[in-house]
Amino acid sequence: MEFVDAPLKVSLVTETYAPEVNGVAMTLGRTVEGLLARGHQVHLVRPRQHPRDTAAAMSRFTETLVAGLPIPRYPGLRFGLPALGALKKRWRASRPDIVHIATEGPLGVSALKAARALGLPVSTSFHTNFDAYSHHYGIGLIRPFITAHLRRFHNRADTTLVPTRALAGSLQQQGYRN
Repeated sequence: MEFVDAPLKVSLVTETYAPEVNGVAMTLGRTVEGLLARGHQVHLVRPRQHPRDTAAAMSRFTETLVAGLPIPRYPGLRFGLPALGALKKRWRASRPDIVHIATEGPLGVSALKAARALGLPVSTSFHTNFDAYSHHYGIGLIRPFITAHLRRFHNRADTTLVPTRALAGSLQQQGYRN
C-alpha cells in the first residue's frame, strides 16, 4: 500500500451504523472498510444502540458512543443526542483531518457546531430525503421546517456528498451549495 500523502485521520459522525440494517448504515460500513483498507484512521461517533453496547478500539478504528433515543415509528433506530462538549474535547485531544457527518439529527448538528468552532474541515452526505417522508412519520405539517433545516445544515459544510448527479442537480435547484 503506497501513499503520496500521509494517511488521513477521519472522524465520521452518524446516527446509524451496523448492525443496524438500512441503506445508510450499509453505505457507512463500506466507507469505513474502504478508508481502513487505504491506511486511514477512522474515529466513529454514533449513538449507543443498546445498554451493553461497547465502543470498538482497534489500531486504526475507534468509536465514541453517545446517548440516544428511539426514533418515533422506527423502533430499530436511535437518534443521537447532542454531544457538543464531548466532541470538542475529543477533537482537541486528537484533531482529525476532516469530520464527515452522515446524518442531520441532533448529534450531527452538534458535530457540525463543534467542528466549525475548532476550525475543522467538514463534509456531509445526503442519504435520505427526510422532508419527503415527513408524512410517513406523522409530522407532515412541519415539512417546510425540515426542508429548511436540511438545506441550512448541509450548506454549513465545505462539501456535501450525494449518490447521484440527478440528486445533486435537484438539491442545487433547492438552494443547496457545495
